[in-house]
Amino acid sequence: MKTFKIILVIIIISLLSFGGYYGYQYYKQWEERKFNEIEFLKRNQDMMVQKITDLSVTVTKVVNDTVKVQTVTKEDATYEELKKKIIELQKDEKANKEQIAKLREDLSIQRKAFLASDDTILISGKNDETYLLYRDESGNLQPASDNIEKIIEHKELSSNVPILAEEEIAVKKTSLKLKAGGYYNITGKESGIILSKGLFGIKNYSLNVSLLSDLKDLEGINLGANINYGIKDNLELGIGITIDKDYFIVLEYSF
Repeated sequence: MKTFKIILVIIIISLLSFGGYYGYQYYKQWEERKFNEIEFLKRNQDMMVQKITDLSVTVTKVVNDTVKVQTVTKEDATYEELKKKIIELQKDEKANKEQIAKLREDLSIQRKAFLASDDTILISGKNDETYLLYRDESGNLQPASDNIEKIIEHKELSSNVPILAEEEIAVKKTSLKLKAGGYYNITGKESGIILSKGLFGIKNYSLNVSLLSDLKDLEGINLGANINYGIKDNLELGIGITIDKDYFIVLEYSF
């Protein structure tokens, strides 16, 4: 019976480890696909990606080594046009109360998008005309003045290959490491050694499946799960629960 329990524990922790590993790999591939819109268009240059917002329709296409982004403004959807509509509707504010509220909400969304942009462009044209544009959260140029019908932007492909943030890459590289250390069983008032395998991690936190032993006998071997926080270098402090519903705290070193 004792031997069966050890074998069962090893099988469970192995299945969880492999399940976590392949789950992580699937998640990683999904993240890469999500960020690789330009790579997709590069391999399929007969296709295009269309994004529709309340303000405009943006079409992105790759031609040879150039990304072509065309933004067409929706009629009567610019900030200035919405203001004009509100002024007109306010002539009978009581009857147009709901429409005015909706237009004001649209104005607020556009104002927030413009203010949040780190890239605004002001162009002076002939006859003292000015054109104001800003780059939205997707990196596409959007009109901020009502005299712009269409924006066509060409970008070098090399500068548009998406990459993940360094911090996210670092998390993924360290989220599957083996860990070993000591634990203290808060419920049973006993201590022992613990061996853990990380399933996945987010920033300094990680979820782990663990094998615990009080070093007394085979009955003292248990299986649990714990959440750790990286406190310094590869040292982690965490709290967890066993399959017998005993709570424990753990101090581990991640290899």
